[in-house]
Amino acid sequence: MSVGIAVLVFLACLITTLVSSEVLVRGLAVLGTKLKLTEGFLGLLTALGADAPEIASAIASLFAGAADLGRGVVLGSNIFNLAMLLGLSAVITGQVRMRRQGLMLDGAVALFTLLVVAALLLGLLAPVLAMVLLAVLLIPYVVLVGLRPRQVDHLPLPDGLAHLLAVAARQIHEEEQEQQETEGSWFPGLLVPLSLLVIVLASVGLVRAALALAQAWQLTQALVGAVILAGLTSLPNAYAAAHLALRGRGAAVVSATVNSNTINLVVGLALPALVIGRSSAASQVLVELGWLLGMTVIGLLLLIPAKGMTRVGGAGMIVLYLLFVVAQVLWPNI
Repeated sequence: MSVGIAVLVFLACLITTLVSSEVLVRGLAVLGTKLKLTEGFLGLLTALGADAPEIASAIASLFAGAADLGRGVVLGSNIFNLAMLLGLSAVITGQVRMRRQGLMLDGAVALFTLLVVAALLLGLLAPVLAMVLLAVLLIPYVVLVGLRPRQVDHLPLPDGLAHLLAVAARQIHEEEQEQQETEGSWFPGLLVPLSLLVIVLASVGLVRAALALAQAWQLTQALVGAVILAGLTSLPNAYAAAHLALRGRGAAVVSATVNSNTINLVVGLALPALVIGRSSAASQVLVELGWLLGMTVIGLLLLIPAKGMTRVGGAGMIVLYLLFVVAQVLWPNI
């Protein structure tokens, strides 16, 4: 594949993937509304649809034998999300905040998921054991966001814990609640399987074109995945987060960011490792994992105060991302 053709294929597949992702998200929203799912569960479905380009690109890379590219897409996308979904939203609006109970729940799930997947990538955990640990954490979480807060309050748990979880669940439902169109046809929902198929096929072409360009321009797979593909496939998420922040829904921005990162790690890295096995990690993965872990902890700490993440904190998150890009560019020469 010549460079010119690779560029055209890359752009065509990228546009197709992003447009199909938007169709998928709208279809999932219609299905969720029609089926009367809870706001929290609908938020998870929407995050899964928005993450489809990154996940499909990562899985296509792994099956193509380009493990560094696949890992880079997921980890780089998560780092991009922290900077551009959280940081940029705080810079634009001056403040992004989430009430403490909801932040503790979403933040703990995101951080634990990251630690388990990091241990998996570094060879400290077998894929089966990693999936067991993730299932023990995520299945109750999904059930929690799928229940109404009053149902959570009546779970057979100690009264204090049940009440605390009910408060957190109520906040998550409030954060995800959006004005949904309940009228209209099921047609957008019927497009979900087709849009998902198009995303998968376009992602295969996107990865092949990216590999061809990386070879022609002598770029590392990690750089192409963690910076170029990760940033481009995450742009719709950044736009959606800025839109929510401008509407004063900062808590929804936080929830969407941490849930998106959790879904990327589980579906884009942990599940493929269980199916096709864990490939040996390159040295760059230490940089990517370290940066993601550091930015996740910093982001959560900046959100803990009552005023949440301020414009200064948001700018700091963006600077950290820019330093990550510089590190990715310079790493092969270090």
